Amino acid sequence: MNCLKWSLCVGLLFCAGLLQAQSGTQLLRRAKAETDPAQQVRLLTQAVKKAPNLAAAWHCRADAYLALGKHKQAVADYTRALALTPKDPFRYYARALAYMQEHKYSLALPDLSKAISFKKDYPDFYLNRARCAKALGQYTLAVADYKKYLSRRKQTPAVAQELAESYIYAYKYEQAEKPLQWLMRQEPSAPQSYYLLGRIRHNQGRLDEAVSYYSKAINRAEDFAPAYRYRAAAFKDMGESEAAAEDYSKLVELTPEPIFYNRRGLVYEEMHQWDKALADYTKTIELSPKWPIAYNNRGYVYLKQKKYAAARADFETAIKLDDTLPTPYINLAGLYWLQKKDRRNVYRHLEKALKRNFKDFDSLYDEDRKGWMFQGINKTAEFRAVMYQ
Repeated sequence: MNCLKWSLCVGLLFCAGLLQAQSGTQLLRRAKAETDPAQQVRLLTQAVKKAPNLAAAWHCRADAYLALGKHKQAVADYTRALALTPKDPFRYYARALAYMQEHKYSLALPDLSKAISFKKDYPDFYLNRARCAKALGQYTLAVADYKKYLSRRKQTPAVAQELAESYIYAYKYEQAEKPLQWLMRQEPSAPQSYYLLGRIRHNQGRLDEAVSYYSKAINRAEDFAPAYRYRAAAFKDMGESEAAAEDYSKLVELTPEPIFYNRRGLVYEEMHQWDKALADYTKTIELSPKWPIAYNNRGYVYLKQKKYAAARADFETAIKLDDTLPTPYINLAGLYWLQKKDRRNVYRHLEKALKRNFKDFDSLYDEDRKGWMFQGINKTAEFRAVMYQ
């Protein structure tokens, strides 16, 4: 047993001695032949100790760290490699890709611009800068870079979709149609192109056509949640509340997010189905207990049901969570009028709403909107003087 331990120790010491004896370049060569990134890191750590100015060793260790999911160490090593070779475009590109993996697009974009400044004819630099620009909402730059990429490479479905989305977000709807029509020919059974054409028609106010395209997307993929989301919104804008509620119901099955329960609650409000609206707002609060809008909306339903204590509690919670919102103050003003005919608190809360930039004055005189809360008082000169001061 002791002989075995001795043999192992001698073996380890021998291996360590071999590493010490090898140069940084030799260790780099061995690391490149390895397939295990952890083993590569071990070899390259020895390499950079032996040859701290060997940029390729720092770069390769960064690649190995990235393969291990150690982004912070990877970026540090790419940065060290760049300090040694500041005019190498591919080192900037490598660091940019590491940033992109962490969704740090604002850091990746300048690295890609630097890479392009040194090598203007490399298409992938433009493609990835386009993706960064798109993620940062810089759609004009994104479109320009997608075009530069496509001037050197054939269009793919993924790039066609990204280009079309960039055009749409830049409000260039006519230009978006060309890559979408191409995408439809390439992948006629895929839902995405129909969905995006629906978004274009929706943004143009052509709601019937938008619904048709969203429906075509859903026919091609019954679980395509974005199409249900925007078809529901289109139905709501068209006044087709039942269809909107049905789509939101499908949507919460697919993606049970608080925003969709809240939106279905708004549709149920329009249908005067107060109990269903109440249930949806309560579910919204359960999923997102610090979202003030949900408390405000539930409070409004309680107000409709004359549950004044519950309504007041929800409005006050909404204000506590975000006191910059004007609507809870408007609703509290309505509550004080409905429950107590308390003019002082009505005007006090209206003034607070005005200070928070409330502008929808017409709604306070419209019986189908918030005017029902202020019946009687909204006919007075005093009320108008407060609103239009």
